[in-house]
Amino acid sequence: MSNMAIQMEKNAFSQEKDIDLAQYFHVLWRYKWRILLFSGLVTSVVVAILLTVSPSYLAGARLLIESEQAKAVSIEDVYGLDSSKDEYLQTQFEIIKSRKLAERVIERMDLVRHPEFVVDERAPWLQKLLSYVPTAPAQDPMEVVRGWFDWVPMDLTPKPVDEAQKLATQQILLLNEFRKRLVVAPVANTQLVDIGFYAHDPNLAAQVANTMGEIYIENHLDAKLAVTRKASEWLSARLDELLVGLRLSEERLQSFREREGLLDIDGTVGLVSKEMTELSEQLSLARQRREEAKSLLDLVRRKGSNNIDSLDGLAEISGHRMIQEVRKSEVTAAANVAELSKRYGPKHSKMIAAKAQLADVRASMRGQVKKLVRGIEQEYQTVAASAEALEKQMAAVKGKYQEQSRVEVEYREMQREVESNRRIYETFLNRMKETGAVADFNAAHARFTDYATPPLYPAKPNKKAIAVGALAMSMIIACLISLVHNAITDTITSGDQVESKLSSKLLGVIPLQKHRGRLDPEHFFTKEASSFSEAWRTVRTGYLLSHLEDKAHTLCITSTVPGEGKTTSSYNFSLALSQLEKVLLIEADLRKPVMGGMLNLPNYQPGLSNLITGTHKLSDCLFQVPDTQLHVMVAGTPVSNPLELIASQAFKQMLEKLKPQFDRIIVDTAPVDVVSDALVISRRVDSTLYVVKCGKVRSDLINRSLARLFTAQARVDGVVLNAVPKDLATYKRYQSYYGTGSDNG
Repeated sequence: MSNMAIQMEKNAFSQEKDIDLAQYFHVLWRYKWRILLFSGLVTSVVVAILLTVSPSYLAGARLLIESEQAKAVSIEDVYGLDSSKDEYLQTQFEIIKSRKLAERVIERMDLVRHPEFVVDERAPWLQKLLSYVPTAPAQDPMEVVRGWFDWVPMDLTPKPVDEAQKLATQQILLLNEFRKRLVVAPVANTQLVDIGFYAHDPNLAAQVANTMGEIYIENHLDAKLAVTRKASEWLSARLDELLVGLRLSEERLQSFREREGLLDIDGTVGLVSKEMTELSEQLSLARQRREEAKSLLDLVRRKGSNNIDSLDGLAEISGHRMIQEVRKSEVTAAANVAELSKRYGPKHSKMIAAKAQLADVRASMRGQVKKLVRGIEQEYQTVAASAEALEKQMAAVKGKYQEQSRVEVEYREMQREVESNRRIYETFLNRMKETGAVADFNAAHARFTDYATPPLYPAKPNKKAIAVGALAMSMIIACLISLVHNAITDTITSGDQVESKLSSKLLGVIPLQKHRGRLDPEHFFTKEASSFSEAWRTVRTGYLLSHLEDKAHTLCITSTVPGEGKTTSSYNFSLALSQLEKVLLIEADLRKPVMGGMLNLPNYQPGLSNLITGTHKLSDCLFQVPDTQLHVMVAGTPVSNPLELIASQAFKQMLEKLKPQFDRIIVDTAPVDVVSDALVISRRVDSTLYVVKCGKVRSDLINRSLARLFTAQARVDGVVLNAVPKDLATYKRYQSYYGTGSDNG
């Protein structure tokens, strides 16, 4: 497959990537009358409906909702409203739109009897439908409607209902209609709210808006009074119960005091706590002394109580005052003995007396040490006995303290109960007094800043805006539908699309002609057909310029499907060429020949099939168009095997024999997408022209047909865009470029 064929196959399934606004405009211009018709119909229907709609007037009143209300005393907790929060205003807006207030307005203004709010027993859609039904006065409208809707599987006969159900239904319908007309719009960043109401009567709209504001204010005051009365009754009942509870708790507390003998629970517990603290300090000191004495006694016992020399080394013994004095006496006596021993002998009386004195001193020391040991033991026993006594006393004080603590806990619990009951009782008593004081205080939480007045002009419907909007929207919808339809059909409508969608050369644009039923050569050269003939001469020029070098003598003309003007295009192109050359036009569409009839030739006129089969001579098969160099060979006698006849060597030899006799031979073939005749003929000729009718065949089908030609190795010189409407921008652009006159035919 050639590169061109591959490209054609790709184009058959691809879309344009570039957005061409001019192309969209051309599409809309082609659909302009349909767009205008659709827009006109839609706008007419909308205007007709608007003429039957009664205007609605909107009257609005403005209220100021106080966030800090006037209070005689502070009892806001009773009402449960916190006006300082942002939700407060939103809550008030919802209250204004509530069903309760709407019902009170309907009742006060007696809107049930007002003509605007008379509720029909029938369904609203049926009531609306009956308003457009032209009926005779004596005929029941329901019978007429049932006659119209006999084919609908539903029962329009009203069901029998009791009066209570009927009244309830009417009230619900009236309430729903009223709430749909009510408008509550808060003013941003303020405490203002606008209350509006739609009505066909401007006075009624103003009255309802003002009444709604008044009832809203009254409803709040009534709610406050109701809450106040209910709170007073509840507080009074609760106050008696609280008083009984307070007295019972006080009696229990007093009985507990008397039973436990309490005068001042704080003083009693404090004395015990102080006593326990002092005993704790004494016991700690006694225990410390006992431990010290026990340590010393254990040391003495380890040294031995009779080992004077060992005990003398103890700091507790050697450091004693009596021991130190005896130690001094011993040192003095020993020094005296040492001094006397230098002078006297051992038996000298002074030496004997000195030694005796030293011995007495040492004996005194041993006695003192023994006394100290006995004193240590006695001191330990005394300290231990004292510590034990303090421990027993401490245990007794602890038990007393725990008992006092238990009593204190019970006492505090009863005391807290009494204080709590007293506070609750006092709070309820104060609230009851406050509630009673403000029971008749009627400070409004909202007030009118502007009362509603009857409007001068209706608020809706804005008929001009709706009509203009309907016109604009219908045109937009029509344009979108046109673009979608054009995208779905995806046909070729401009020369730019030939090059972009088909990747083919555009040889010319042929304007649409009125159907004449026959081929008239005289019309081609008239002034009326100047633009038409000039378009074909443009195609002729393009074709000749593309064959300056090879001088192609034979070409075929084909299309995608029947009805694209292939035969007339072949004839008109041949006429254009006949002004310069001797041309032969061969009708090779043997399956559906039409050229003989269009040229007003007899049915028995011999032609291509007769020449190939040899039943007639060439001169018998040719017909020369008067006053031109154009010769025509029609299909001839019908055959049963047209494809075999065209693919035969006889057809090829015939073309070779005809080439010397004519400057150009044009073969009109069958459509490519229908049969394969064109594929066979395109291989027999030098070039091919492809005819595409404006807006008839989808581009992917054309691409597939062109791809088949390229696969058959046919040379396609270009595409002729045929039957372009004269009001299409594509045709006008070509007409303006070539400067030709208008064509009325």
